[in-house]
Amino acid sequence: MSADKKEIVLKGLPASGGIAIGPAYVYEREEVYVTERVLTGEEIEREIVLLQEAVKRSRDELEKIVSFASEKLNEEAARIFENQIMMLEDVELHKSLVRRIREEKKNADFLIQNELEQYKILLESSEDEFLRERVVDMDEVGQRLLRNLQRKRLHATVEGRHVIVAQQLSPADTILFSRNDVLGYATDLGGITSHAAILARSLKIPAVTSLQIVSQVVETGDTLIIDGQRGYLIVNPTEEHKREYEYKIRRIQRLERGLAGLVDLPCVTRDGHKVELSANAEFVDELDYVLTQGSKGIGLYRTEHLYLAKGDFPSEQEQYLEYSEIAHIMYPQTVIFRTFDIGGDKLLDTDIPEDNPFLGWRGIRMMLDKPDIFRQQLRAILRASTMKNIKIMFPMISGIMEIRTVLELLESVKQELRRQRVYFDEHMETGLMIEVPSAIFVADELALEVDFFSIGTNDLVQYLMAVDRNNELIADLFQEFHPAVLRALKSVIDTGHKHGIWVGMCGEMAGNPLATMLLLGMGLDEFSMVPSVIPEVKKIIRSVTYEEAKAVADKALSIPTSMGVRTYLHDYLSDKHPELVREIFNNEEGELDEQPHTS
Repeated sequence: MSADKKEIVLKGLPASGGIAIGPAYVYEREEVYVTERVLTGEEIEREIVLLQEAVKRSRDELEKIVSFASEKLNEEAARIFENQIMMLEDVELHKSLVRRIREEKKNADFLIQNELEQYKILLESSEDEFLRERVVDMDEVGQRLLRNLQRKRLHATVEGRHVIVAQQLSPADTILFSRNDVLGYATDLGGITSHAAILARSLKIPAVTSLQIVSQVVETGDTLIIDGQRGYLIVNPTEEHKREYEYKIRRIQRLERGLAGLVDLPCVTRDGHKVELSANAEFVDELDYVLTQGSKGIGLYRTEHLYLAKGDFPSEQEQYLEYSEIAHIMYPQTVIFRTFDIGGDKLLDTDIPEDNPFLGWRGIRMMLDKPDIFRQQLRAILRASTMKNIKIMFPMISGIMEIRTVLELLESVKQELRRQRVYFDEHMETGLMIEVPSAIFVADELALEVDFFSIGTNDLVQYLMAVDRNNELIADLFQEFHPAVLRALKSVIDTGHKHGIWVGMCGEMAGNPLATMLLLGMGLDEFSMVPSVIPEVKKIIRSVTYEEAKAVADKALSIPTSMGVRTYLHDYLSDKHPELVREIFNNEEGELDEQPHTS
């Protein structure tokens, strides 16, 4: 570290796992500036031709990126840029621009900026994360068009291996920098579900977002440690920190080699207690990777992407083709399809605004108000169930009348298929998600209606703690180890078992290695998580006994604070299983350290 530069530790959001050490490159995108001009009569048609040429050049650039993403990454990555092409080729937008050039006699770049700003204002005011993400796409499409109108070039390249530091990176920036063997990405803005974050994960490049001031405090050439696992960026690290993280990098490399042998082994404790490890998935293209990680099925398949990709509800046949393909790929393993969990009016055309869509018209509430659409999805899932490896579950169930209404509708669809002599799995299991607090208190009654519970901790913690999990101002209050949360989880698991049904978990807590022994000891039957974490969770479960885990859970449930629970779990693992701490948590001393020391 330079003698005149002190170490700075910044905390952001862990957008893409991995650790890297290297020099910084501060990237400042060259903004395209636009001035308003009045066109003369002979300039108008020429301006329209220039617009058409810029659209073509922009489309050609995007098609090259799509080709690269398809070849080197996956279809999900390519789809990001395919959606940008669709925006670029929007017929109504093109008609509007041509009409305005002729009527207002203004230059094309000015009108493009004006037109897109109107769309952006609408999208930026949305509380829905998916629509806010479209702002980034729209801004990138607009900047690309303007750049090509003004014949400027994008310079997203750098010589040598660097950690790229920026206020924000677009999806295209992320792809283009990756061609230069980039070490990592660190940005002021962005979330873990942004397209840039998704691409970084696909590229297996460490990334930390939402660092707020990183582009202001870092200079090109500064030494950086980027910790994409925990969301830290260390600027000008001490020699002690460099040695610590160099060891962690070596440990991760050994861990990856060591965990590879776990894929085909059963997930069973040392004293013979078996649990299921499943994966959360959203796209068909993910399934090959899921199968390489040792998953025993899909514990949560999100179906709403079919709506989001199309901008409208898909037909029964479109759904049937996808659900059937997934069932065939995963056979004989099980796939649990969650019915549409779409947010309120932020995704649908409605005249009734919602101040808080998280508490509004979403999930099963929307589907029960749209029975024709819901019936189509139920028919598609049932028709795809002929291999008998499909289960179905319903989100946002808050009480007994909701689930009874849903199951009556499901039975009505079954009767319809029987009359039409359409074959389906007559014994397909049905379940519901425990994510609304009221469901915890009526779990006894709900358990009599279904075959399983699946706990969605992301929303459950949010609702129990009255904390918006996307609000950075109160992010520290989103505590999955809070005693109220733990007691709620234990109550749900015990209630399910009392009534003879199995209980799974598909929220992020299921994939948190620190929570593994706790959830195992509570009696959780199935853990469903991001596929990449499956080997780590399996390693922990295979290294302990069920009796030991139950004792850990009992103790944790008696602790009155979230921090106390975390400290206990840290200390227990460090003391009783230092080898797991070294392998799973990558700590040389066998002790868990929640964050780097600041200087």
